[in-house]
Order: sequence, then C-alpha cells, then structure tokens
Amino acid sequence: MKKKKIVLSVLLAVLAVLIIGTYVVVALYFQRHFYSETTVNGIDCSYMTADQVKELLREQVQSYQLTLKERNDQQEVLTADQLQLSYQDNGEVEQLLKDQESWFWAKEIFQNRSHELEVSMNLSDEALGETVDGLTAMQAENVTAPQDAAITSDENGYSVSPEIEGNQLDREAVIAAIKEAVASDASELDLDAAGCYVRPSVLQDDETLNNRVNQLNQLTSASLTMDFGSGRSETVGRTQLMQWVTQDESGNDVIDSAQVTAYVQSLADKYDTVGKHTFTTTGGRSVELSKGDYGWTMDVETTASELLEAINAGQQGSFEVTYTDTAKSRDSNDIGDSYIELSIDQQTLWCYVDGELIVESPVVTGCVNNGTETPKGGVWKVKSKTSPYTMKGKPDENGEPSYVENVTYWIPYTEDFTIGFHDLASRTAFGGDIYITNGSHGCVNMPLDAVAKIYEVVAYGFPVVVY
Repeated sequence: MKKKKIVLSVLLAVLAVLIIGTYVVVALYFQRHFYSETTVNGIDCSYMTADQVKELLREQVQSYQLTLKERNDQQEVLTADQLQLSYQDNGEVEQLLKDQESWFWAKEIFQNRSHELEVSMNLSDEALGETVDGLTAMQAENVTAPQDAAITSDENGYSVSPEIEGNQLDREAVIAAIKEAVASDASELDLDAAGCYVRPSVLQDDETLNNRVNQLNQLTSASLTMDFGSGRSETVGRTQLMQWVTQDESGNDVIDSAQVTAYVQSLADKYDTVGKHTFTTTGGRSVELSKGDYGWTMDVETTASELLEAINAGQQGSFEVTYTDTAKSRDSNDIGDSYIELSIDQQTLWCYVDGELIVESPVVTGCVNNGTETPKGGVWKVKSKTSPYTMKGKPDENGEPSYVENVTYWIPYTEDFTIGFHDLASRTAFGGDIYITNGSHGCVNMPLDAVAKIYEVVAYGFPVVVY
C-alpha cells in the first residue's frame, strides 16, 4: 500500500513537471510568436514571429497605392515604387508581442486580437519630386492657369466676369499633401479639397471690383440727344461714354474731358455751316460759297463743358448745343426760303420772302477797275438797317472823309459794317457793265424803290447770298 502511494506521488510529480514544463515552453514560445487569431493591419499573424510580421508589413508597404483625384474628373495613381517607399521599423511589432502577456497564454490564446499599427514609411523626397513633375496634370499642355474675375463691358454696360479656376497645381502644395497622405496611409487624396490648386486672387464677389462696376455704370448712364434739324441728331449714350472713360491722377474713373471736347469739335466740323454753303441760284446753277458769317457755328468750349456736366449728372433726354453764330433755320438748308441773292456777274439782286420773289432789281456793285469790288462767294447776314444815313469814306491825308453820301436807306451786311445795300441819288443807271468802270466803293447801289422794299422786310440776321 505504501509502495503504491509512493509510485502515485512520483507519477503526479512527473505529471506536474510535464504540465508546468509544457506551460513554460508554450509561454516562452508566445514570447516570440503571436497568439492565434491575431491580425495586424488586417494581416493574419497567427503564430508568426515579429520578423515574419514585419516582412508582411514590408510587402504591404510595397503594395501601397495613392489615388490622386484631380479636377475635371481626372485621377492618377501613385505607386510605392514611384515614391520609393520603404517600411520603417520603429519597434511597434516587438512592442505588440511584448504586450500580449505570454505567461497568460492559456487564457489569451483563443481570443481574437485585431491590431492597427500606424506603419511608418520612408519616402524619397527626390523620387516624390520627380513623380509630381511627371504627373499628367503638371504638363504644360494640360494646364489652364487661373484667371482673376475682371470687369468687362458690352453695349449694355459694365459687369464682372467670373474668375476662371483653371487646373494649375501648386507643386509644393501637392508634394506636402502627398507626404501627409502617405504618412496617414491614405489610399486617396483629393487635390482640390487639399488646397493644391492655384486659385484666382480676385473673385467675382470681390467688393472693390463690384463697387467699381457700379460706379462705371453710373458714370456712363447718361443719354443725351442733340438736334441739328432736318431729322439730323446725335446721341451720346453708354457705348460712346465707355470709350471716354479714363482715370485721373488719383486713379478714379472719370470721363475724359479732352475726348468730350474732341467729340464736340467733330460735331462742329460736321454741322457748322458758316463758310460751308451750297446754293442753287435763281438761274438754277449750283454754287459753293465759302465766305461770309451767316450760318451756325458751335461754341465748342462751352458746349463741351456743359455736355461733360450733363454726362457726370447722368442726365437723360435732349441737350441744347451752344452756338456763337446762328442762322434763321436749323435745317440742312439753313438759308431757308427768305433771303437776298446777289449775282455780281449779272449785276442783279433778288429778294425772296417765304419763297416768294418780292424784289428783282439791277444794281451797281464795287468798281472793278478801282479795285473796290464787292466781296463775293459767300453768305452774310444783315447787321442792321438805318434810314436815313450819311455814308463817309475813309479819311484822306487831311483827315477828311474821302467821300460823304446821304442815303435814304442803309442796310450793312458784312462783318465790319462797311458793305451794304443803299440808294444813291447821283446814280440814275443800274445793271450792265457799269460796275467795271464806274462801280461803287464796294457797296451795292440800288434804285430807291427797290432798296425801300428790301428795307421793309429785312431784319438782323436776314441771309445775304453773294456770288
């Protein structure tokens, strides 16, 4: 009996030693191997050593890919080979192995363990730079540079054209974003969301830009129409005004006064009529008349100043032009149908009132042989009329008038009031060739009854056509 107990004790001791030994051996095994049902970053690491796990992580690094999402629904894929990625051993795997408490393997061995390590990867800056430079999106032929929002204009005025985003990448921003994505083991990188694109510096909602547009539209809002008769008119509106916008010394948008003046001068060149008449004679002949003071002459300086003021005030409607010379009519034929017509060659005068001939008379004009010919080739206007009147010639060497003539009617029409129509008691014959050898001192001598009729109907400004 005693012998049996001894044998049993020995067997139990041996069994205990075997169990303890086995436990220790297994514990020592799991100091260098991971438990079953253990995953690291999704890799089954059951019964693997740290070196084996790290080798799998190296393989995982080599299979790494980063998809770059670009604008216009484009994308490019970067590989570990391109970036020359390598696994960086920071001892994380060994630490995991140490933390699994191998002496409690009997309790832990059949539990599921899932570990996520932030795997460190070494990245070649040189390779990254070359890879970025080689991206399709970085090639010049594929790049559209951004454009700032800008002020544009058309017939309707000024507006802000929106900025153009383009697709130009900021190289340094792309490199930084890729490094960050690789460091976080990201599989996808949205370059737009990461702020890698070069952006326009001025956007459509820019306050300064929009304020300027509003100011420009106000500055060019005037619409002014000038009436030149016979259905002729000129309108200064937005299209014209936009061409005159300039900036002053302070950088403010203004209407260029010089261009306004030039415009008014062009209107004067077009519509002024003094010295620019074409006249159809009683005999039906057309003559060009370039002399005289009858017609319309625009006051360019005053008109330009007033026009600029109206423009700056944004006025709408009609605008009155200022003139230094005016005529009886603003029609294209500003002589109208009431006028005196004098033919030097025919020595005949006609006077029309409202198109009706009221006087036709022979005359004697300035003496050809004495060099006192009556000026011709122009349109003048009656300056005044006086009855009776004493005419006096230029002073002679003794200071006395070269002649003195008392006339019943005096109607001067030249600018200096020295040439006009009058009767002459000493002259009894008119017309023909008298003016060549026995003409006047320059005035138009007329029979008393004829000049009397003219005196009755004319007033200041009445047109006088001489050819």
